[in-house]
Amino acid sequence: MSKAVNMTVPQVRVSGAGAEVINQRLLSWERIDAAGMETDQLRLTLDTTGQTGLPQEGATLTWFEGYQGSLKQKGQFIITRITPRLFPPTMTIVATATPFQTEDNTGLKQRNSRSFENMSLADIFMTLIRLHGFTPKVTSQFEKIQIAHADQVNETDLGFLSRLAKEYDAVAKPVDDMYVLASAGQSHTVTGKTIAPVVLSVPSHNRPSNAGQFINCQLDKPSRGKVTGVKALWTEEESGLEHEVNVGNAPFKGLPQNYLSHETAMQACQDHLQKVQREGMSVQVSVPGDPHLVAEGLLELDESFPPEMRGIWSIDKVTAKGDCQSGYRCALVATLPAQ
Repeated sequence: MSKAVNMTVPQVRVSGAGAEVINQRLLSWERIDAAGMETDQLRLTLDTTGQTGLPQEGATLTWFEGYQGSLKQKGQFIITRITPRLFPPTMTIVATATPFQTEDNTGLKQRNSRSFENMSLADIFMTLIRLHGFTPKVTSQFEKIQIAHADQVNETDLGFLSRLAKEYDAVAKPVDDMYVLASAGQSHTVTGKTIAPVVLSVPSHNRPSNAGQFINCQLDKPSRGKVTGVKALWTEEESGLEHEVNVGNAPFKGLPQNYLSHETAMQACQDHLQKVQREGMSVQVSVPGDPHLVAEGLLELDESFPPEMRGIWSIDKVTAKGDCQSGYRCALVATLPAQ
Protein backbone atom coordinates (compact mmCIF):
# COMPACT_ATOMS: atom_id res chain seq x y z
CA MET A 1 0.00 0.00 0.00
CA SER A 2 1.49 3.35 -1.02
CA LYS A 3 2.04 6.06 1.54
CA ALA A 4 -0.22 9.11 1.26
CA VAL A 5 1.53 12.34 0.27
CA ASN A 6 0.50 15.56 2.01
CA MET A 7 1.07 18.29 -0.61
CA THR A 8 0.22 21.05 1.88
CA VAL A 9 3.10 20.47 4.31
CA PRO A 10 6.51 21.43 2.86
CA GLN A 11 9.43 19.43 4.13
CA VAL A 12 13.21 19.43 3.68
CA ARG A 13 16.09 17.55 5.22
CA VAL A 14 19.79 16.88 4.79
CA SER A 15 21.91 13.79 5.22
CA GLY A 16 25.63 13.75 5.94
CA ALA A 17 27.94 15.13 8.64
CA GLY A 18 26.01 17.26 11.17
CA ALA A 19 22.63 16.36 9.63
CA GLU A 20 20.91 15.75 12.98
CA VAL A 21 21.67 19.25 14.28
CA ILE A 22 20.89 20.92 10.95
CA ASN A 23 17.52 19.17 10.57
CA GLN A 24 16.47 20.02 14.12
CA ARG A 25 17.52 23.68 14.05
CA LEU A 26 16.83 24.76 10.46
CA LEU A 27 15.07 28.15 10.29
CA SER A 28 15.20 28.92 6.56
CA TRP A 29 16.87 27.73 3.38
CA GLU A 30 17.57 28.76 -0.19
CA ARG A 31 18.71 26.54 -3.05
CA ILE A 32 19.84 27.86 -6.43
CA ASP A 33 19.80 25.56 -9.45
CA ALA A 34 21.23 27.39 -12.45
CA ALA A 35 22.33 26.72 -16.00
CA GLY A 36 25.65 27.98 -17.34
CA MET A 37 28.27 29.89 -15.36
CA GLU A 38 26.47 30.21 -12.03
CA THR A 39 27.32 27.52 -9.47
CA ASP A 40 24.49 25.61 -7.81
CA GLN A 41 24.31 26.69 -4.19
CA LEU A 42 22.59 25.84 -0.92
CA ARG A 43 22.21 28.36 1.91
CA LEU A 44 20.92 27.24 5.32
CA THR A 45 20.16 29.36 8.40
CA LEU A 46 20.12 27.58 11.78
CA ASP A 47 19.00 28.58 15.26
CA THR A 48 22.09 28.20 17.49
CA THR A 49 20.48 29.05 20.84
CA GLY A 50 22.28 26.90 23.42
CA GLN A 51 24.24 25.12 20.69
CA THR A 52 28.02 24.76 20.82
CA GLY A 53 30.33 23.63 18.06
CA LEU A 54 30.16 24.16 14.32
CA PRO A 55 29.79 21.89 11.31
CA GLN A 56 33.00 21.42 9.37
CA GLU A 57 33.87 23.19 6.12
CA GLY A 58 34.43 20.61 3.41
CA ALA A 59 31.71 18.28 4.74
CA THR A 60 29.29 16.89 2.12
CA LEU A 61 25.55 17.36 2.51
CA THR A 62 22.84 15.66 0.45
CA TRP A 63 19.73 17.84 0.15
CA PHE A 64 16.13 16.55 -0.01
CA GLU A 65 13.18 18.80 -0.76
CA GLY A 66 9.43 18.43 -1.28
CA TYR A 67 6.35 17.71 0.78
CA GLN A 68 5.51 15.45 3.69
CA GLY A 69 5.54 11.89 2.41
CA SER A 70 7.38 12.73 -0.84
CA LEU A 71 10.91 14.11 -0.75
CA LYS A 72 13.11 14.39 -3.83
CA GLN A 73 16.92 14.38 -3.70
CA LYS A 74 18.20 17.66 -5.15
CA GLY A 75 21.93 17.01 -5.19
CA GLN A 76 25.09 16.95 -3.12
CA PHE A 77 26.75 20.08 -1.80
CA ILE A 78 30.04 20.74 -0.03
CA ILE A 79 30.11 23.25 2.84
CA THR A 80 32.32 26.15 1.75
CA ARG A 81 31.50 28.82 4.34
CA ILE A 82 30.05 28.96 7.86
CA THR A 83 29.07 32.29 9.42
CA PRO A 84 27.98 32.34 13.12
CA ARG A 85 26.05 35.35 14.46
CA LEU A 86 25.76 36.43 18.11
CA PHE A 87 22.30 38.06 17.94
CA PRO A 88 19.99 36.66 17.02
CA PRO A 89 21.92 33.46 17.73
CA THR A 90 22.07 31.95 14.25
CA MET A 91 24.48 30.28 11.89
CA THR A 92 24.51 30.55 8.08
CA ILE A 93 25.91 27.61 6.13
CA VAL A 94 26.78 28.07 2.46
CA ALA A 95 27.40 24.96 0.39
CA THR A 96 28.13 24.66 -3.32
CA ALA A 97 27.87 21.88 -5.91
CA THR A 98 30.26 19.06 -5.03
CA PRO A 99 33.11 19.74 -7.53
CA PHE A 100 33.85 23.10 -5.86
CA GLN A 101 35.71 22.03 -2.75
CA THR A 102 37.39 24.36 -0.26
CA GLU A 103 40.83 22.85 -0.98
CA ASP A 104 41.86 23.70 -4.54
CA ASN A 105 44.39 20.95 -5.25
CA THR A 106 44.22 21.17 -9.06
CA GLY A 107 44.20 24.96 -9.52
CA LEU A 108 40.49 25.15 -10.30
CA LYS A 109 40.33 28.75 -9.03
CA GLN A 110 43.62 29.76 -10.61
CA ARG A 111 43.52 32.23 -13.52
CA ASN A 112 45.36 31.21 -16.68
CA SER A 113 46.24 32.69 -20.07
CA ARG A 114 46.78 30.42 -23.07
CA SER A 115 45.64 29.82 -26.64
CA PHE A 116 44.04 26.90 -28.44
CA GLU A 117 44.57 26.32 -32.17
CA ASN A 118 42.58 24.20 -34.61
CA MET A 119 40.70 22.15 -32.01
CA SER A 120 37.10 21.10 -31.69
CA LEU A 121 35.01 22.61 -28.90
CA ALA A 122 34.70 19.10 -27.44
CA ASP A 123 38.50 18.60 -27.37
CA ILE A 124 39.13 21.96 -25.67
CA PHE A 125 36.50 21.14 -23.08
CA MET A 126 37.80 17.62 -22.36
CA THR A 127 41.44 18.78 -22.22
CA LEU A 128 40.78 21.34 -19.49
CA ILE A 129 38.22 19.33 -17.53
CA ARG A 130 40.54 16.34 -17.22
CA LEU A 131 43.25 18.56 -15.75
CA HIS A 132 41.02 18.92 -12.70
CA GLY A 133 40.09 15.27 -12.30
CA PHE A 134 36.52 15.50 -13.57
CA THR A 135 34.87 13.00 -15.89
CA PRO A 136 33.79 14.93 -19.01
CA LYS A 137 30.50 14.22 -20.79
CA VAL A 138 30.03 15.91 -24.17
CA THR A 139 27.15 15.68 -26.62
CA SER A 140 28.35 14.63 -30.08
CA GLN A 141 27.42 17.84 -31.92
CA PHE A 142 30.29 19.70 -30.25
CA GLU A 143 32.85 17.31 -31.73
CA LYS A 144 31.99 18.82 -35.13
CA ILE A 145 32.53 22.44 -34.10
CA GLN A 146 36.10 23.31 -35.09
CA ILE A 147 37.66 26.42 -33.55
CA ALA A 148 40.55 27.97 -35.44
CA HIS A 149 41.78 30.08 -32.52
CA ALA A 150 40.56 30.75 -28.98
CA ASP A 151 42.30 32.80 -26.28
CA GLN A 152 41.96 32.22 -22.57
CA VAL A 153 43.03 35.53 -21.02
CA ASN A 154 43.41 35.74 -17.22
CA GLU A 155 40.43 33.43 -16.69
CA THR A 156 39.87 30.31 -14.62
CA ASP A 157 39.55 27.17 -16.72
CA LEU A 158 35.89 26.78 -15.80
CA GLY A 159 35.15 30.44 -16.46
CA PHE A 160 36.78 30.21 -19.88
CA LEU A 161 34.86 27.03 -20.75
CA SER A 162 31.56 28.55 -19.64
CA ARG A 163 32.18 31.62 -21.78
CA LEU A 164 33.17 29.53 -24.78
CA ALA A 165 30.14 27.27 -24.35
CA LYS A 166 27.79 30.23 -24.18
CA GLU A 167 29.00 31.43 -27.59
CA TYR A 168 27.64 28.17 -29.04
CA ASP A 169 24.38 28.18 -27.03
CA ALA A 170 25.71 25.40 -24.80
CA VAL A 171 25.96 24.75 -21.08
CA ALA A 172 29.16 23.73 -19.26
CA LYS A 173 28.20 22.55 -15.81
CA PRO A 174 29.09 20.09 -13.00
CA VAL A 175 26.53 17.34 -12.42
CA ASP A 176 27.35 14.91 -9.59
CA ASP A 177 30.76 13.39 -10.48
CA MET A 178 30.71 14.59 -14.10
CA TYR A 179 31.32 17.85 -15.89
CA VAL A 180 29.05 18.14 -18.90
CA LEU A 181 28.91 20.13 -22.12
CA ALA A 182 25.45 20.07 -23.67
CA SER A 183 23.05 22.22 -25.68
CA ALA A 184 21.06 24.80 -23.74
CA GLY A 185 17.28 24.92 -23.93
CA GLN A 186 16.73 21.31 -24.98
CA SER A 187 14.01 18.90 -23.82
CA HIS A 188 16.49 17.02 -21.64
CA THR A 189 18.89 17.74 -18.82
CA VAL A 190 22.61 18.23 -19.36
CA THR A 191 23.11 14.53 -18.52
CA GLY A 192 20.91 13.54 -21.46
CA LYS A 193 17.95 12.38 -19.36
CA THR A 194 14.59 13.40 -20.80
CA ILE A 195 12.37 15.37 -18.43
CA ALA A 196 8.63 15.84 -18.90
CA PRO A 197 7.50 19.49 -18.80
CA VAL A 198 6.09 20.80 -15.53
CA VAL A 199 2.66 22.16 -16.44
CA LEU A 200 1.34 25.25 -14.66
CA SER A 201 -2.25 26.53 -14.53
CA VAL A 202 -3.45 29.84 -13.10
CA PRO A 203 -5.59 29.10 -10.01
CA SER A 204 -9.21 30.24 -10.09
CA HIS A 205 -8.60 32.51 -7.08
CA ASN A 206 -5.11 33.76 -7.89
CA ARG A 207 -4.35 36.23 -5.10
CA PRO A 208 -1.13 36.85 -3.11
CA SER A 209 -3.08 36.18 0.07
CA ASN A 210 -3.52 32.61 -1.16
CA ALA A 211 0.22 31.90 -0.87
CA GLY A 212 -0.16 28.13 -1.13
CA GLN A 213 -1.48 28.42 -4.70
CA PHE A 214 -0.58 31.92 -5.94
CA ILE A 215 1.26 32.14 -9.28
CA ASN A 216 2.76 35.30 -10.74
CA CYS A 217 4.36 35.68 -14.16
CA GLN A 218 6.17 38.49 -15.98
CA LEU A 219 7.02 38.44 -19.68
CA ASP A 220 10.15 40.24 -20.91
CA LYS A 221 10.09 40.84 -24.65
CA PRO A 222 12.70 43.45 -25.68
CA SER A 223 11.76 45.33 -28.82
CA ARG A 224 15.08 47.08 -29.49
CA GLY A 225 18.32 45.62 -30.77
CA LYS A 226 16.74 42.39 -31.99
CA VAL A 227 19.18 40.28 -34.02
CA THR A 228 17.59 38.78 -37.12
CA GLY A 229 20.70 37.53 -38.91
CA VAL A 230 24.30 36.48 -38.24
CA LYS A 231 27.32 36.39 -40.54
CA ALA A 232 30.83 34.95 -40.25
CA LEU A 233 34.07 34.59 -42.25
CA TRP A 234 35.95 31.43 -43.13
CA THR A 235 39.29 31.00 -44.89
CA GLU A 236 40.30 28.37 -47.43
CA GLU A 237 43.40 26.62 -46.15
CA GLU A 238 45.00 26.06 -49.59
CA SER A 239 44.34 29.41 -51.27
CA GLY A 240 44.01 31.67 -48.25
CA LEU A 241 40.86 33.18 -49.77
CA GLU A 242 38.33 34.54 -47.29
CA HIS A 243 34.60 33.88 -47.68
CA GLU A 244 31.49 35.10 -45.91
CA VAL A 245 28.42 33.08 -44.92
CA ASN A 246 25.22 34.19 -43.23
CA VAL A 247 21.96 32.88 -41.82
CA GLY A 248 18.73 34.78 -41.17
CA ASN A 249 17.87 38.21 -42.50
CA ALA A 250 19.72 41.52 -42.81
CA PRO A 251 20.99 43.48 -41.00
CA PHE A 252 23.53 40.83 -40.00
CA LYS A 253 25.54 40.69 -36.79
CA GLY A 254 29.15 39.68 -37.50
CA LEU A 255 30.95 37.05 -35.44
CA PRO A 256 34.53 38.06 -34.50
CA GLN A 257 36.16 34.69 -35.13
CA ASN A 258 37.43 33.42 -38.50
CA TYR A 259 36.49 29.78 -39.15
CA LEU A 260 38.27 26.87 -40.86
CA SER A 261 35.50 25.78 -43.21
CA HIS A 262 32.16 26.72 -44.69
CA GLU A 263 30.44 24.10 -42.51
CA THR A 264 31.87 25.30 -39.19
CA ALA A 265 31.15 28.95 -40.04
CA MET A 266 27.53 28.12 -40.90
CA GLN A 267 27.13 26.09 -37.70
CA ALA A 268 28.51 28.97 -35.62
CA CYS A 269 26.06 31.39 -37.28
CA GLN A 270 23.12 29.07 -36.66
CA ASP A 271 24.11 28.48 -33.02
CA HIS A 272 24.51 32.19 -32.33
CA LEU A 273 21.23 33.16 -34.01
CA GLN A 274 19.42 30.44 -32.09
CA LYS A 275 20.99 31.70 -28.86
CA VAL A 276 20.00 35.35 -29.29
CA GLN A 277 16.49 34.40 -30.41
CA ARG A 278 16.02 32.15 -27.38
CA GLU A 279 17.38 34.68 -24.91
CA GLY A 280 15.55 37.60 -26.50
CA MET A 281 12.31 36.61 -24.77
CA SER A 282 12.01 35.37 -21.20
CA VAL A 283 9.52 34.86 -18.38
CA GLN A 284 9.95 35.24 -14.65
CA VAL A 285 7.56 33.04 -12.71
CA SER A 286 6.83 32.76 -8.99
CA VAL A 287 5.09 29.53 -8.00
CA PRO A 288 4.39 27.31 -5.00
CA GLY A 289 7.36 25.06 -4.29
CA ASP A 290 7.82 22.12 -6.63
CA PRO A 291 10.92 19.88 -6.41
CA HIS A 292 10.37 18.75 -10.02
CA LEU A 293 11.36 22.18 -11.34
CA VAL A 294 14.98 22.02 -12.53
CA ALA A 295 17.35 24.19 -14.56
CA GLU A 296 17.52 22.72 -18.10
CA GLY A 297 14.02 21.30 -17.63
CA LEU A 298 10.89 22.45 -19.46
CA LEU A 299 7.98 24.53 -18.19
CA GLU A 300 4.57 24.62 -19.86
CA LEU A 301 2.24 27.54 -19.22
CA ASP A 302 -1.18 26.22 -20.22
CA GLU A 303 -4.28 27.86 -21.76
CA SER A 304 -5.18 29.58 -18.47
CA PHE A 305 -2.28 32.03 -19.04
CA PRO A 306 -2.52 35.04 -21.40
CA PRO A 307 -1.76 34.08 -25.04
CA GLU A 308 1.61 35.86 -25.09
CA MET A 309 2.82 33.85 -22.06
CA ARG A 310 1.47 30.36 -22.76
CA GLY A 311 3.55 27.60 -24.32
CA ILE A 312 6.78 25.72 -23.65
CA TRP A 313 9.74 27.45 -21.94
CA SER A 314 13.23 26.23 -21.03
CA ILE A 315 14.12 26.84 -17.38
CA ASP A 316 17.43 28.67 -16.94
CA LYS A 317 17.35 29.14 -13.16
CA VAL A 318 15.36 27.94 -10.16
CA THR A 319 15.60 29.65 -6.78
CA ALA A 320 13.77 27.60 -4.17
CA LYS A 321 13.19 29.12 -0.71
CA GLY A 322 11.47 28.07 2.46
CA ASP A 323 10.89 29.11 6.07
CA CYS A 324 8.24 28.81 8.75
CA GLN A 325 6.57 32.11 7.77
CA SER A 326 6.33 32.10 3.96
CA GLY A 327 6.38 28.34 3.35
CA TYR A 328 7.95 26.89 0.20
CA ARG A 329 8.19 28.91 -3.03
CA CYS A 330 10.14 28.73 -6.30
CA ALA A 331 11.21 31.67 -8.49
CA LEU A 332 11.96 30.74 -12.09
CA VAL A 333 13.69 32.40 -15.04
CA ALA A 334 12.97 30.72 -18.37
CA THR A 335 13.71 31.40 -22.03
CA LEU A 336 12.47 29.94 -25.29
CA PRO A 337 13.68 26.36 -25.90
CA ALA A 338 15.97 25.47 -28.76
CA GLN A 339 14.21 24.54 -31.98
